[in-house]
Amino acid sequence: MLCQFERLIYPPNVAQLLPSSYMVAAYKPCENVRDGSGNIVSQVKAVGYCLPISAKLRYDMKGHWSKSSKHGVQFEVETYDEVVVPSKDGIIAYLCSGQIKGIGPKIAERIYAAFGDTTLDVLDNDPERLLTVSGISQNKLKKICESYIANRGARDVVAFLVPYGITANRAVQFYKKYQNKTMEIVKEHPYRLCEIPGIGFLTADKIALSMGFDRLSTDRVDEGMLYTLSEAEGRGHLCMEKHAFVKACLKLLDTEELTEEMVGNRAMRLINDGKLMTFQGNVYRASTAAAEAYLAYLVARQVKVKPKHVISSLDKILDQEETKLNICMAEEQRLAVKTALTQRLSVITGGPGTGKTLIQHAILDIYMQHNPDKKVCCCAPTGRAARRMEQSTGYPASTIHKALGLYAGDDGTYGEPQSLDADLVLVDEVSMLDIYIAGYLFEALKDDAQIVLIGDADQLPSVGPGAVLSEIIASECVPVVRLDKVFRQNAGSRIATNAKLIRHGNLGLEYGSDFQFVDSGDIAESAKIVAETYMREIAKYGVDNVALLAPYRQKTETGVNALNEVIRDLVNPPHGSKPEVKSGKRLFRLGDKVMQIKNFEDINNGDIGYVKDINTVYNSTSVQVDFGEGKVKWYESDDLNMLDLGYASTIHKSQGSEYSSVIINLQCAHSIMLTRPLIYTAITRGKERVIIVGERRALCIAINRKDTEKRGTCLAVRIKNKLK
Repeated sequence: MLCQFERLIYPPNVAQLLPSSYMVAAYKPCENVRDGSGNIVSQVKAVGYCLPISAKLRYDMKGHWSKSSKHGVQFEVETYDEVVVPSKDGIIAYLCSGQIKGIGPKIAERIYAAFGDTTLDVLDNDPERLLTVSGISQNKLKKICESYIANRGARDVVAFLVPYGITANRAVQFYKKYQNKTMEIVKEHPYRLCEIPGIGFLTADKIALSMGFDRLSTDRVDEGMLYTLSEAEGRGHLCMEKHAFVKACLKLLDTEELTEEMVGNRAMRLINDGKLMTFQGNVYRASTAAAEAYLAYLVARQVKVKPKHVISSLDKILDQEETKLNICMAEEQRLAVKTALTQRLSVITGGPGTGKTLIQHAILDIYMQHNPDKKVCCCAPTGRAARRMEQSTGYPASTIHKALGLYAGDDGTYGEPQSLDADLVLVDEVSMLDIYIAGYLFEALKDDAQIVLIGDADQLPSVGPGAVLSEIIASECVPVVRLDKVFRQNAGSRIATNAKLIRHGNLGLEYGSDFQFVDSGDIAESAKIVAETYMREIAKYGVDNVALLAPYRQKTETGVNALNEVIRDLVNPPHGSKPEVKSGKRLFRLGDKVMQIKNFEDINNGDIGYVKDINTVYNSTSVQVDFGEGKVKWYESDDLNMLDLGYASTIHKSQGSEYSSVIINLQCAHSIMLTRPLIYTAITRGKERVIIVGERRALCIAINRKDTEKRGTCLAVRIKNKLK
């Protein structure tokens, strides 16, 4: 059917269109067209995904007629081709139709001037030649190529996969990998969709079963096993005990005929194929097992060798340092400094107010005083923690990612780290390190470098898989100094005192102006109190110095998502002069505080920024976010799923940060999440004031529940084995 676009019926306007949008549009036939009943029609109502909406082109559509009692006769589009007249007007009309990002009327004219009627051949076969056209940079060429592929070769793949919940970007990724064989692979080997990051087993399984695949097929069972482990990694585990693993696989695959023996046999096949590995009765994905074993090797190597140059007479030097800083260190603090300066690898762990900052300062001062020709590197997992480290020690500090030159690709994974040109490396907030970042860090060390790991072992473990700090301590192979005595006596002393009480399971917390509890058993009322308290606190401390924390992201009115919407409209209310853009259920407004929720390039999961510009050209909207320190990023519509509002956050996401004031919501409805490490982590984010809103019983539940699920990891055992 040859036709031209007339109008969009659903969604009601172009601004609401997303690559995954289901569409209804009216088209005018350019030839005699008969519907399913044989009647000639003057207008066709077409339905489908990724329908074309440029009025300047003709389309050759293929599909079938359908009829429903509610919507009448419709044409269900299966595929279409643009009919581009090989003339100047036809090609320019196509280029600036809005379907190809980065090309407007002026650039379309320049492209045609450069390549004439061969323009589409250039786009198909040699797009790099577009760089000779004024106004087209490498970044713009990337956008042009990606959207051109999506609108031509990958379009059928996109249209087929989007109804199953796969984003257009991921469908295009799959097309780029397999090109013209993509549709054949999707239909004959749908579980291979799991190769693309972000497309999980559940989605591939839904597609496969809808096409009649056997529930007992080896492809299905194998991918189900790999998914079971990947899903466990998402909860922080590196491995699963083998019997628990088999049971979890059976539950996932939910197939009556499938037995434990059958799953065990397939697991052995995957082990033989190198896709699974076992260690002491635990099952790993091969890549995860390799990462854990490699980190164990690197830690053991660091422990085995003593430093070449050890500073002597440290007690006398420490006396001089105390005089210089006008302080008197406790014995455990002195021991921490001496251990750090005499070992290749050491750990200093303790809660707030125990002097970790003072110890860092002393270590750096003494080391540089006696090694003026050496280099030091101070780093932390987050930008906020790095800035705090720099302010407290007086030495430059950066994120670990920046120090190692780690940049994340589209799938969130990193390339190879750069070597660290440092003789002494101090790392703060080590509880946040997952198995992969820790591996990159140890791999980057110079052969004779010393490294000091500083952190709070009682905090929540890392968001990523593993429990690096607690496992290194548990190995009993690394020198560890524990700081338990609270020395902080200035503002915020109740925070440090209560942190220690919580750590030891003591419910008798101290309350006052710097540590408050607002009793509220009703969730709706709690949400109101939290919002009012937040506005009062930011009036005193500023929006960057106040954290609003909750255990849950969704579920209730005090979940992070709901609080973010309420707070945003109070802090940054809508106004005619403030442009907005919607991405799925998220709405972003000029001036919004936002959080990155996926590693991408030099922006890390958890980084906070502000929306500085929203720019709409044709059907494409771009959002500019300033993350500070010169990091400014543009996000296209398809990339906005990497952002969330940043006024409220989960307690997990707050790790590595400190704020002047912290507001925490705790309700009994959150009971499944309430644990001692969770509440301990939450209150230790506060420097001057902590305000808990909620139920006292919820606070008691959290403090009393010490036995949280132990993470599946064997790092401590592996370190011991390596040292043997």
